[in-house]
Amino acid sequence: MITQHNLEELASFYKVNSSLDLLYDIAIKKIDLKELKDFTASGDRLFLPKPEKHEHEHKHEHEHVRTFDKKDSELIIFGESSDKIMYTLANCCKPIPGDDVFGFVTTGEGLKIHRTNCPNAAKMMANYGHRIVKTKWAKNKEISFLTGLKIVGLDDVGVIHKITNLISGEMKFNISAMSIEAKDGIFEGNIKIFVHDKDELDGLCDRLLSMQGIERVDRYDT
Repeated sequence: MITQHNLEELASFYKVNSSLDLLYDIAIKKIDLKELKDFTASGDRLFLPKPEKHEHEHKHEHEHVRTFDKKDSELIIFGESSDKIMYTLANCCKPIPGDDVFGFVTTGEGLKIHRTNCPNAAKMMANYGHRIVKTKWAKNKEISFLTGLKIVGLDDVGVIHKITNLISGEMKFNISAMSIEAKDGIFEGNIKIFVHDKDELDGLCDRLLSMQGIERVDRYDT
């Protein structure tokens, strides 16, 4: 069972500074968990194996142990192409760079990244707080992320052309899909686009809202 006591025991055994460091090293596959067979269990508590010279200990005598302050140990920076961290983006909230996010340590899938306003966030933080890792994005303009916009406005002649010209022509965003419905002089458009980060998305939303006849622009999860 994953408890704070067990995490601290494992952190001590693997000679890392904190349980968060331990979760980080597990996520990037730096730590081999095969040695768990040497632990003993009583109820839901793990206990260190009896002291002896261990292959793992010999290994660490000649390695530099990663050290940093508490602030750094609570952050994992991801999103860079050079990153070795195994992570996936949660389908329930579809985060993009710039969103406030946190990492959730899963079994077998490394870190799963959720937005802090994800509908599942409160339950995870309440029930699995020991598996939550504070996380932030690293700046990266090489990777695009799919997101959606719902646009509502007056169904005026040429308004759809103006919207698509702004998005794909002027601002150079790649449109993945688009659907438009009009009724009683009001149109509602759903557009799926690729963006690099939240700043780009916010800039696009501001430009759309500044257009004559556009009443509302909302992000939605694709």
